[in-house]
Amino acid sequence: MRRAAVLTMWLAALAVSVQAGAAQANPGILVSGDWLVEHGDDPDVVVLHVGMGRMAPLEEYVRGARFLEYHDIAVERNDLITELAPVEDLVEVFRAAGVSNDSHVVVVGDPGLHAARVFMTLDYLGHGDRTSVLDGGLAAWKAAGGEVAAEPAAPTRGDFEAEVREDMIVTAEWIHERLDDPDVTLIDARPENEYTGERPGRDFLRGGHIPGAYNLYWQDLTGEDIPTLIDLAEVEARFEEAGAKKDGVVVSYCLIGMRASYTYMISRYLGYDTKFYDASWNDWGRREDLPLVTGRERR
Repeated sequence: MRRAAVLTMWLAALAVSVQAGAAQANPGILVSGDWLVEHGDDPDVVVLHVGMGRMAPLEEYVRGARFLEYHDIAVERNDLITELAPVEDLVEVFRAAGVSNDSHVVVVGDPGLHAARVFMTLDYLGHGDRTSVLDGGLAAWKAAGGEVAAEPAAPTRGDFEAEVREDMIVTAEWIHERLDDPDVTLIDARPENEYTGERPGRDFLRGGHIPGAYNLYWQDLTGEDIPTLIDLAEVEARFEEAGAKKDGVVVSYCLIGMRASYTYMISRYLGYDTKFYDASWNDWGRREDLPLVTGRERR
């Protein structure tokens, strides 16, 4: 009996150890600066520091991070800007940055929109469960005592292969067919003046929002000094107020698909079945065949 009890205790301890190891290997969608300082040198961790280098080269990088050019993953297509690049191009970008299928990718971006866009892209490519975003970006890294570098690290080429999630990206037609579906929640990540139609965002667009959409400006979800996610209970309350259901679908959109990347990421973080309208208001707002609402009322 004593030997059996010892064996049972040993197996229980082993199970806890395995679970802890799994949690360390796959920490979740958001990681803290402290976590990255501790795990940034782990052999399976690939840190990508994303920015618009062609427009404004970064001056500081998380030590050991590889650089990822934002405009290599978000391109202009069909007169729409900030669209997902073709899959073969995206795969090549991530391979060149050193990503493989067994890599745990941690994305750093300032602002957090850039990192969220990378998360959404890798989620589309089937790698979302092995992708995290540094909550608070470079400021969080520095606050945790992380070292910075003036240049990015040179990557070793990876062998990433995509498993594309085609159903994650929705079209205007998909949304239009479901405007009265109570199980589909639309999140509009634009500021209020764009949501109401006071400011269309682009001169040739109609002003307003998709009927039924809830206005959740992405920046209202982040702190000011260090742009980490605000209190989780408050975030959950906002999504519940929007009508989001755990057995439903949440769809994020904005003007061009940048700001909505953040609400998409947070929706996934909260555990919702989440989809992304990449063309966003840049598409809906120019089409006279689609309905819209102006003002603060959802419908």
